[in-house]
Amino acid sequence: MSGNERSPRRKRLRPEDRRALIVAAAAEIFAAHGYDKASMREVAKAAGISTPVLYDHFPSKAGLYAHLLEAHATAFIEHWSAPEPAETPEQLVTRSLDAIFSWIEGNEHAWRMIFLDTPGDAEVAKAHRRGQELATQRLAGLFHQIPELSLSVELERARADELLAETSKWAVNALAAWWWRNRDVSREQVVLLARDLLWRGLASTTTRSGT
Repeated sequence: MSGNERSPRRKRLRPEDRRALIVAAAAEIFAAHGYDKASMREVAKAAGISTPVLYDHFPSKAGLYAHLLEAHATAFIEHWSAPEPAETPEQLVTRSLDAIFSWIEGNEHAWRMIFLDTPGDAEVAKAHRRGQELATQRLAGLFHQIPELSLSVELERARADELLAETSKWAVNALAAWWWRNRDVSREQVVLLARDLLWRGLASTTTRSGT
């Protein structure tokens, strides 16, 4: 190379682009190794940056994991919580279940982070709680679309919606965990099983069962 020739200058990334690159690399590393065995050095290497630069963006592994966890939880909830107009309760339940399991099928590692892997770090635990609370809140909003509920115990509507949301959330999560161990069952079959478990009980609590 002559003295007048220079190697091409590497394009400098904007901070937000570099941060996105780090988050994508962290998703791969945490998926491959889990929280405890993953290291910040591995994340930095996968992102093509130095470890000090990584710490400039995320001061701790727990903070990076919590950020990724919240991003996954938000994407998951946004995927299924958008309301549809003029749905019967049965259509609402069926569509939501299909959207939930569709996302899980395409984002297995992200789902595992949200629901199966529970690192003991306090910052990560806090992120888990925020995700769970948001999921319950959005589910309660879906149940609130049902005009009337007929429960054996008289509850104000907001508490009834929260009750249905909380119990449905954990029932779906338990079924998803079962599906994780029984992958010969198709997503379509799991949605039908979830509808069997949930709708047969919910149908009797709605005045417009759709059946």
